[in-house]
Amino acid sequence: MGKKSYVVTGSVLASSLLLSSFGMMGSVVASDTPVKVLTVQDESGDRFAIDAVNQLSNDNKLVLFNDTFSYYTETRKGSQEVVLEKIGLNTYRVVKKTDGDSAIPENGLVLSTGLQTTAAIKEFISQLQGGETITLFEPTEKRVENKANAVDPTKESNPAGAPFDGFRGPDQLIVYTPKFGETTKTNQYGYEITVENGFVTKLGGGSSKIPQNGFVVSGHGVASKWLSSNSIIGAKVTVDEQGVVTIVQDVESFAFQSQQAVNQAKKSIEKAKAEFLDVAMQQAEESVQTAEALLVEVESIRETDPVKALDLTRQATQAAYDAYYYSLPSNVAEQRAIWYRPEETTLEGVKQVLDRMEKAGFNSVYLETTFHGYTVYPSEAMQAYGLPAQHPRFQNGDYGPYGKDLLAAYVKEGKKRGMTIQAWTDGFMVGEASIGTPPQFTKYPQWAAMQRQNTTGQPAPDSASKYYWLDIAQPEVQTFMLDIYKEMQTKYDIKGLNIDYMRYPHHSFDKSYGFSQTIRTMYKEQFGIDPYNLTPTANSEEWHAWEMWLRTKENEFVAKLHDQTKGMNKKFMMTATPEPGPEAVLISDWQDDIDGVIPQAYGHDFNSIQKTVQDSKKLMPAGTMYYTGIYSFYHHLSEMASVSDVLSAKHSTSGVNMFAFGQASAPSVDALGKGPWREDAVNPGEEPIAATKALLREMEEHIQNIYVKQGAMSKKKGEAYKQTLRAAALTAEKIPAQSDGLFQAMMQQLDTDVAEGKIHSIVGKRMKEQLTDANTWVQYALKHQ
Repeated sequence: MGKKSYVVTGSVLASSLLLSSFGMMGSVVASDTPVKVLTVQDESGDRFAIDAVNQLSNDNKLVLFNDTFSYYTETRKGSQEVVLEKIGLNTYRVVKKTDGDSAIPENGLVLSTGLQTTAAIKEFISQLQGGETITLFEPTEKRVENKANAVDPTKESNPAGAPFDGFRGPDQLIVYTPKFGETTKTNQYGYEITVENGFVTKLGGGSSKIPQNGFVVSGHGVASKWLSSNSIIGAKVTVDEQGVVTIVQDVESFAFQSQQAVNQAKKSIEKAKAEFLDVAMQQAEESVQTAEALLVEVESIRETDPVKALDLTRQATQAAYDAYYYSLPSNVAEQRAIWYRPEETTLEGVKQVLDRMEKAGFNSVYLETTFHGYTVYPSEAMQAYGLPAQHPRFQNGDYGPYGKDLLAAYVKEGKKRGMTIQAWTDGFMVGEASIGTPPQFTKYPQWAAMQRQNTTGQPAPDSASKYYWLDIAQPEVQTFMLDIYKEMQTKYDIKGLNIDYMRYPHHSFDKSYGFSQTIRTMYKEQFGIDPYNLTPTANSEEWHAWEMWLRTKENEFVAKLHDQTKGMNKKFMMTATPEPGPEAVLISDWQDDIDGVIPQAYGHDFNSIQKTVQDSKKLMPAGTMYYTGIYSFYHHLSEMASVSDVLSAKHSTSGVNMFAFGQASAPSVDALGKGPWREDAVNPGEEPIAATKALLREMEEHIQNIYVKQGAMSKKKGEAYKQTLRAAALTAEKIPAQSDGLFQAMMQQLDTDVAEGKIHSIVGKRMKEQLTDANTWVQYALKHQ
């Protein structure tokens, strides 16, 4: 082993060299061969090249999963996997073997291959024994090359890119220098890296700013994938005269990445000080000191001990990340919700999930209580219709004192951890083709929604999504759904209902919905027309009237649901999560029936997230509760990217809903718990008055402990505002209808005091934003509770 001078041993962590095998897929590496790719070695000395890291597609590959991916590998049943726990710098012990979707140990690994795999991979996986020590090897350097299609393209020099933004065509790799202009002018459908002084300083995005001391490399399609899979902050990039792009990752790259993280943390700490923010300053500064000390040590051993140097750079980066998280303020009033489809069949499993959620700082769980046509709890309402009482996965569950009742376990155990439960329901979508016909259609085939092209009269999955749909407009179907939701609200201490899939799928004419015999008969009896005989071209007015009739039936159900829930409990919250497209556009139909909207923002930058939110807000009246739905976990973003998403999403709304905990990772959970969700928070949608009082109380504390002490306002001015804030809190609790005038007067006073220099402008702006939030929540309580 000593002669392997071209190999660095180290662990695969968040910023590790995520290497591909460059043609060595599924190959055994001879023990006397220098390792140039990520490689594992068993106790006998046999080595095997890793084909991919954190990649769900594992057929005919040896894939390595680490804890930055998720708590589980999410692979298919029938996969062959080996779970490894970390026991040394680059050594791991075989814990067990599984057949897919393995739990990934924190700081541990999972080796995975698919049901279809090569004989060599199967043999290597099969011969690993429990307790055996596995060694992971990483090369000192990763170097890749790819020739650019153009440098500073024009319509003439790159005709394939001429019709597109930035003159970047499909699957092209383009280099942009300052000669091209200020930005690349590309769209968001690609990937870009910004290079300054030879190092990558920014990843992702479109229309990137071109630095004067560097360039931008941009890729679309195949080139985008190549660029994203081979680039990290700190990677060294060069472009030669022939346009060949070379990307190198080595110890120096990771040291640069660590220093960039330290710089970011320091900048955030200074911002917190300059802006009088309430942060965990001591922890932030201590973490920076730790990171800097580690980097000093890296420099001293980089040449003599690259193994330890690489490991120390990763530790330094994590310490710097932690410093950044601690430097962020943590709100005392906001929703921090997580969508989750449960899988647990034991109480210990439920507790483990909730413990992880609590560590992140979530205060609300949007638990999927109906899916695939079943309830997750034992349902008397389902039994009354002659349907299975509970989802097959949970009907033999053991939840201790809660028996087989998974929902009861989540409600009671969540409450112990400061988390409420809202019922996330799949609405009228009751199954998918891959798992067979839903139970509703076995018993009541006439309840199935029918596409126009389905002339069989039998239930069939959607021609595009392959989902099965209940026929929304049928009165019997609506009654059935209302009964299920009434049971949930009556039997369990859930705080709200998050409605999903509450409209027919929107398709072209031949695939459109509403053509069951029941609906056709209903329409013909009312209007004398069989809608099946209508077309949007030959009968445009009649076709439009037919579409509006279906839309009205959808809306009528939501109105009935609103009346039912509010009749039982005025504080019970109804929220909608419209999909981008027709669902989002039609959200205003429900403005009198829902309490909150959670627009789904699929992007991962501030502008795209906020555009989704603001476009939705234009369609709803003032006083509607807004949260932002983000997909950080589902898209397996890094811990830092997940925190960035949260910060972007909570701007101008009352909180965040993350999708989904089934894809959450331990590092991201840790980051949220150290950063923006460090302190407990009251949920404004569920308890708007309590949230208002918590925010006003925090404003008082900031005045006393920060603003006055640090000179943002005088002690006299501070006492005056504290007195007014106490009055506002009392008014919100006792006579909320009079709160608006008091809040408006306080905001006017802030404007005056800022203009006269009696309050620092940053503090004045923040206090005004906080009072606006408080007023919004009180008005919400008056209108919706």
